[in-house]
Amino acid sequence: MTEPLLDVARLAEAYPIPSQVPDQRPWTRANFATTPNGVIKIAGKSGGVSGPPDREVFNFLRANCDAILVGASTARVEAYSMPKPSSTRATAPLLIIVTNSFDISDNSSFLDEATSPLIVTNSNTAEAKRSKIARLSPRATVVAFGKDSVDFPGLFAHLRSEGVRTLLFEGGPATFSQLLRQGLIDELCLTISPRIGNGTPTGFANIADASPIEMTLSSHFEIQSYLFCRYSLTSSLPLRKGIPE
Repeated sequence: MTEPLLDVARLAEAYPIPSQVPDQRPWTRANFATTPNGVIKIAGKSGGVSGPPDREVFNFLRANCDAILVGASTARVEAYSMPKPSSTRATAPLLIIVTNSFDISDNSSFLDEATSPLIVTNSNTAEAKRSKIARLSPRATVVAFGKDSVDFPGLFAHLRSEGVRTLLFEGGPATFSQLLRQGLIDELCLTISPRIGNGTPTGFANIADASPIEMTLSSHFEIQSYLFCRYSLTSSLPLRKGIPE
């Protein structure tokens, strides 16, 4: 078995969690990897940008959150499955899939587990896809927020009321851009890969004509030429080091 490159204590110091979270929504941390030239996928997947140390950070962040939010396209391309409990947390985080089109395959790997994901769509799509939702209901919980597109503030308020305190967002860029514009991201964890990526540099966010979003570099470290940066978008929440109980 390969020895980890980063121990838990170092990761806990680099990626602290809030001792307090907002009352109205979960505290939300986003995690992305990019090449210096803005490529976030090589050969169609993020694995070409990532590497062993980045995967360790990825797993640590997953092990220290209440829920994981991801767009359906990312879940499909990256072949998402249900998260597992970790050595530090007996309960696996809730997997939340967001889709405005409800383009969810019956063969999705996250539907083949004993535990069910939460699939979020909008009310118009839920009405149009009633038969498909009924077919998938034994394997997933489906909820609708918003009429024409997913109402993220409404969804986040619901998650907080259900006990979700810390939320990890994993992609993709279109959804991330919406969350940024709506002020729903508290922290960005960004891995800069030591390679120039081929393909089209798309970046991981596009806020169009919105005002620039200022960030503070809260911590950073380097290993195997991967640069790990943690940016705070808000400064009102005190952080504590360590792993949540």
